[in-house]
Amino acid sequence: MRNLSRSPRIETKGSATRKAMAIGAVGLIGTFMAVGPVGAAGTSFHSTSSHASLSSHAAKVVKVAFKGTYSGTIALLWSSTGVEATSVTGHGAGTYGANAMSGTGGGSAASTCDPFSGTGALTGPSGLKMKIVSSPKTQACAAGSAAPTSVSVTGVATVVSGTGKFKGATGTLNFKGSFSIQSTTAGSKESDSFSATLTGVLKIKK
Repeated sequence: MRNLSRSPRIETKGSATRKAMAIGAVGLIGTFMAVGPVGAAGTSFHSTSSHASLSSHAAKVVKVAFKGTYSGTIALLWSSTGVEATSVTGHGAGTYGANAMSGTGGGSAASTCDPFSGTGALTGPSGLKMKIVSSPKTQACAAGSAAPTSVSVTGVATVVSGTGKFKGATGTLNFKGSFSIQSTTAGSKESDSFSATLTGVLKIKK
């Protein structure tokens, strides 16, 4: 186990932040793989007739509870100031068949727990594209002060678009996950296992 204090370019904070970024590509956080438009929901009809009442063409909003659990691999690239999750790839089980996860992300190394950002996608017969914005609610925290150590990630992902049964979806998903890192040496690369869970309620216009 290396003591982070021995490496002038690495900080424990970096470990947490870097991990967070990777999961953020849970989210999260680059761009998540696009979701293929399979089984798209029916398109709402909007009349152009000046005699049609607005109420008769009002879109129906349906609330859908989402839950997905995934596990896979996260690839990390360390630098002297932070870490980049160059790819996050996982599979599992998600609502409406959104069973595959992908994404990228990153963050700086400022403290033991640091915010991160990224983008990602959940794909399958139906899917979602998400964006994770750096904020106090989205954190990656290292369990130890030296690598190897585990990292936990929690945060909020904003849904920006959907396909299939999720077409027109909006809302946010809360996520949490974890993975372990082996080194925080600047310039090093590693591939680690991760697990993540996303839950929330989405609004879909029909």
